[in-house]
Amino acid sequence: MAFSLSGLMTEDLAIDLGTVHTFVAVRGRGIVINEPSVVAVDRSDGEVAGVGNEALELLGQNPEQVELYRPMEDGVITDFDLAAKMLGHYIRKARGGRSAFSRRVVLGVPSDITSVERYALFQAVQAAGANRAYLIDKGYLAALGADIITTSDERASMIVDVGGATTEIAAVTRSHLIGSRSIRKGGSDLDTAILEHIKRYHNLLIGNRTAERVKMELACALPISKVNSAALENTKIRGQSIVRSVPEMMTIIPSEIHNAIEPILREIINALRSFLEDLSPEVGGDIHGRGLTLTGGGSLLAKLDERIANELHLKVKTAKNPRESVVYGASAMFENPLLLRRFSRQSG
Repeated sequence: MAFSLSGLMTEDLAIDLGTVHTFVAVRGRGIVINEPSVVAVDRSDGEVAGVGNEALELLGQNPEQVELYRPMEDGVITDFDLAAKMLGHYIRKARGGRSAFSRRVVLGVPSDITSVERYALFQAVQAAGANRAYLIDKGYLAALGADIITTSDERASMIVDVGGATTEIAAVTRSHLIGSRSIRKGGSDLDTAILEHIKRYHNLLIGNRTAERVKMELACALPISKVNSAALENTKIRGQSIVRSVPEMMTIIPSEIHNAIEPILREIINALRSFLEDLSPEVGGDIHGRGLTLTGGGSLLAKLDERIANELHLKVKTAKNPRESVVYGASAMFENPLLLRRFSRQSG
């Protein structure tokens, strides 16, 4: 998605502050931050030693000197001080030494965020140096960023944003959020399910990065019996044996990974079905005709679109840039002052 050069020096920022990953776009320059939502804290004095990629590098260099924290959980703040420092770091980095003119920030939030959680986010954004913050439903922003909202079509569309820790479901029109729902399950829950499965059935301890690699290589939303067997391959993993307390390598097969993640997938699909059942006949008819669009990093799970299409009997497509849809949508808000003003009545 292209960004307008107008207002370049106002340093308007669009932020997708996720539990697992953070994207920041500057109006006129596009995405400038694409880093993990982590903070490294020095064990000796409790001070922040690094944020994002730098935090992971410090952990790799001095694992005994620093401790890694995630200030966000399920899309909301769990550690205000660290969240404010992480945001401040990313805002300063995004500005890149540019002018300190008054800035606006559009930030995507889960649809089920409480007033207390909303206030904490609002305060953290202001503490990080923003003059004005707009907290807008992630589902609507994902729809805007995925280009399924057009100025010439008032029919309803459905968006499903599968993030790291939450899945946002929304029905939207050109200028209106019809309804939205958030379930606190996402891609990181699939990783945890894989990690726990391997621990339970193979007596092997693995880390989150290994679990994520297994998900990317083996996980499939469809039952293995419905997938072309020629495309399936086993994978080898290394971990720590619980029984012998020594490093060990073993082979993992696709069918067991599908079985491990199936309860999470079932919960997400059931939430989609429930959401559709609660829509009015008119909106439901629009969505039946147009289908739904998947966004978020979790939407890249193999065959997820086909699984949802089979279960819900809808056309399903994945957005062109699914991981960046929310931040693209947040950026697009600056190009529509009337829309931004309408949502500002609901922000902060």
